Amino acid sequence: MHTLPHHVEYLSDDWLDEGRRFLEEALSASRKKPSGLSISARLTDAPPHLEFPDDVATFAVNVGDDGVTTSREFTPGAQRVIEGDYQAALQMAQTVGAQAPGFLEAAWRETSQWFGDDCLRYTDRTEGTATHFAQLLHDHLARRTVENPDIAHRAERQGLTRHLIEMETQGYTVIERAISPGFADEVRAATLRALLPHQSYSLQWMLYHGIEFERIVPNPQLMTLVDASLGRGAVVGSISSIKRGPGPGGIPLHTDYSQVPEPYPEFAMTGVGVWALEDWTIASGPTYLVPGSHKMRREPHKDEIEEAKDRGIAIEMPKGSVVYFTHGVWHWQGDRTEPGDRVTLHSHFNRGILRSLEPKKVDVQMLHRNPPRLGEILGEDDWFDKMTAAGRDHLRAGYMTKLQKFTDRQLSTVLESARA
Repeated sequence: MHTLPHHVEYLSDDWLDEGRRFLEEALSASRKKPSGLSISARLTDAPPHLEFPDDVATFAVNVGDDGVTTSREFTPGAQRVIEGDYQAALQMAQTVGAQAPGFLEAAWRETSQWFGDDCLRYTDRTEGTATHFAQLLHDHLARRTVENPDIAHRAERQGLTRHLIEMETQGYTVIERAISPGFADEVRAATLRALLPHQSYSLQWMLYHGIEFERIVPNPQLMTLVDASLGRGAVVGSISSIKRGPGPGGIPLHTDYSQVPEPYPEFAMTGVGVWALEDWTIASGPTYLVPGSHKMRREPHKDEIEEAKDRGIAIEMPKGSVVYFTHGVWHWQGDRTEPGDRVTLHSHFNRGILRSLEPKKVDVQMLHRNPPRLGEILGEDDWFDKMTAAGRDHLRAGYMTKLQKFTDRQLSTVLESARA
């Protein structure tokens, strides 16, 4: 319903057809075939636009003597069975790397961190060649499976409806423990590896410094906030890191609307998610924000800086959390009084019609090892900077227009219910 031709929605008819086609081709090309393979799922609370009975999505895939068959039945006795919440299963289904040691385990750690240990139930009795083909199928579909386009439904299933409303009313919101403490440690270690001695304070282009950044930048929870504030098709503006030790804050009160004329637009142009890779406290030198300052639609004036700071709120949050601020909200860096370094990752996104602060490098291998969401935030799904032999890329233009209209309509239901 809301995809480009080479993408599919999770558990849709196109998704099931693509899985069957892939298995038929893979089996035909292989000299070693499984004696049998069966996979089935039953997932609740699927997006209403997919029109599953009672919003319960089911499917079954079977490889046997008659070839590959698919159905909409749930087969609890299949070799591989998945049951649970649709949105949680989608987060797992977008993980590429089923054959890479530890990748699915890491994906499950992050999914259960957010949705809870009981969000999904797996039974896997595949062995040998059957396991191999199941893994190939998983990765093939993961490279093509898009995010749930219904932002109202997605936010509700992720527990983020309140956060969408907070963004509108105060200009920022905090998602606590959006990633696991273990993953936060991995990202922090990767950041410190990338910070060379001559760049010990800040470094740009972090997306291209390791697989850890490819995993955290399109974090599903953060992307729901990005979609709500900047619309679908938002692109990476800058992915940067900052390491700072004790002392006064080095970034004064400002907005992130560089060279945007005042008054700022009523709609958001940019948004940034700052990841806490250790606990943020007053002593750690957190970011301070002025709630509601986005409604001023301008930079703070010099004669109101002290007053603005009196109204500022210190963002205190546990490791693995992210604060997202948008609409040109006023903010600054606080003083750090505790020893050691505060290491942060700043994911800065722009509305899709804007140029980025950093040049985007579209690496086909990077795209191959990630779901379509990464390509979208690198500008792969819109029509800007693209041409076909016949001229402009009207296919992508039409797709993004349709997706954005659906996003706007569903987001309005959330915000209107909050105003009621």
